[in-house]
Parts: sequence; structure tokens; C-alpha cells
Amino acid sequence: MQIYDLKLPHEIIGEIEEWKLVCDKIKNSPLKDLKEHDNLGTETNSYQTSIPIHLIESSYWLPFTLRNCARLFGGNHRNYFLRKWDGHFDGYDVWINYSYKGNYNPTHNHAGAISGVIYLQNDKDETIFVDNNYKYIGNRGDMILFPSNTKHKVDVQEKDYERITFAFNINYKELS
Repeated sequence: MQIYDLKLPHEIIGEIEEWKLVCDKIKNSPLKDLKEHDNLGTETNSYQTSIPIHLIESSYWLPFTLRNCARLFGGNHRNYFLRKWDGHFDGYDVWINYSYKGNYNPTHNHAGAISGVIYLQNDKDETIFVDNNYKYIGNRGDMILFPSNTKHKVDVQEKDYERITFAFNINYKELS
């Protein structure tokens, strides 16, 4: 199983912090339910919402991630792309997870070719890759990449703090 651990450059961590601030406004809005991200973790995390499209498209995170997918998994960076939901509030397949004491993420896998997690706030809670019992504790600014069909989970959060991670799916297409 391929799980790659990357350190985000300081400038990209700044972008990720801005993503959180924008998503905090969504989470705190009386209309937040309209923009809730729907997936397996919706019922077991406190809140999830997609990152607004303009933040993804203006980021250095996207080329950093696509170039690293090519370097680590093969191909050209142009082979890799984010799934986009044109005309839909979800935008791209990149979302924030807000977790608090008692929250968890059940065993699941993702769509696409490569998936990843960005860690912004994590107090030693583990992402567990269940097929080989590999455990990863992400720190601020860490990003992991792994094949999308890799099953993983996060156990119940025991500590009373705001755990913030971002998840995403990258697709692959052969160039003609």
C-alpha cells in the first residue's frame, strides 16, 4: 500500500488557514445546512463543507498536489485533476472536516484515483488504514496521499478540542 507523507510549504499552510476561516463563516451561518457536504462522515463529524471554488483555483496547493501526484504515482501532472461539480454548491471534491470530542469517521474509502488528507489541527488522533493496521498521526501542515480505494477510519475523538482536516479526491486521465 502506498501512503505518502508530505510537508506543505509555509505559504500553502497560510492558504489552508484562510480556507478554514472562510469555512468557519459557512459553518456559523444560519443557512449552514444548505452547504453541508454529504458523505459517509456527515453523520459522525460535527460539520463538513466544500472549499469554495475560488480558493482552490487561486491556490498554490492545487499545483503542489497535482505535481506531487505525478512524481509519486507516475504520469504527468496534467493527467491529474480534481473532480468538479459545475453549477453545484460543492464545487470541487475538496472539503473540510470539523471534529470534536465524541466525533469519528467510520471505515470508508473514496472515489477517484488518489485521495488525501491535510492536517491543520490534530492532537494525536490517528488516521487508521485498516487493511494493514497502519496508523498515521498528522501534524499541522502534513498532507498524506494514498490510492482512493484504501480503506481508512478515525476512531472516536476522546479529547475536547477542534480537530480540523481537509480531505480531497484526485482523478486520473490518460492524455491522448
